[in-house]
Amino acid sequence: MCARYTLTAEEKEILKENGYTLVGNYQPDANIAITDFGFVITSDEPDVVQRMSWGIVPPDAESKVPEFSSFNIRSEDVLKRTNYEPLLRARKTCLVIADGFYEAEHLSGDDKRPWRFVTERKLFCFAGIWSEWFDPITLESYRTYAIMTCEANELVGEIHKEKRMPVILHKWEESMWLNKKLSVDELLSLCVPYPANKMTRYRVSKKVNSVSTKLRPNKDLRLIDPVEDEPRQQNMFDANEAPAAKPAERKFKNTTKKSKTPKKPDSSPGMDLFNSQ
Repeated sequence: MCARYTLTAEEKEILKENGYTLVGNYQPDANIAITDFGFVITSDEPDVVQRMSWGIVPPDAESKVPEFSSFNIRSEDVLKRTNYEPLLRARKTCLVIADGFYEAEHLSGDDKRPWRFVTERKLFCFAGIWSEWFDPITLESYRTYAIMTCEANELVGEIHKEKRMPVILHKWEESMWLNKKLSVDELLSLCVPYPANKMTRYRVSKKVNSVSTKLRPNKDLRLIDPVEDEPRQQNMFDANEAPAAKPAERKFKNTTKKSKTPKKPDSSPGMDLFNSQ
């Protein structure tokens, strides 16, 4: 699952690498959320970066208001979904440009700690599909997109409760995802977890969690700044889930002169697996 992501790079950084042309105005965004505008490249226009609204509106929808669940599409289920299967078979694929995404770690009802995930590349692309809806009265075009998801790798899975993550494409896979000559099975074979060793994560402010509105936008670029993690009052594992192995008992080298007085057992707290250095 991916409900918030970032695109904070400068416009020239996005365009220079592949010689894209940008349609519309570009504005960096540190908190792209559902129904916000993102920047995508489609299989129909592979040289153009265009703005679209996040959340698929099918061509036959009665209005352009998307369903809540239309922002992410499980790659394993896309062919079973009547709204999305025709789009994939029609090769309505797209690249969703990003430079990071957020996932919240749920420690308790009120303690939701957002983490930002980035890759070894400053800019990367999610695999997506897109749709075009026409207003029945004005005939105005309205384009929307959704992000494909897959099973999470270890780095994301430690944070995301449902063990899901967006499909991040390797650089050489981006042109493949837009290739209309590839079969559906070949396209879906690209929907696998991005290698954890090519990613990192860091804690960001809980301000990321706030809903953005026109009157109170939550788009400050400082949202991507790292913050120190707060003290933890509970184990990182679920109540019904135990760690795979018991942490080794800590041992310290004895640098003092031996004494005949028996040593007291170490009564210090056990190792915090999440915050250990």
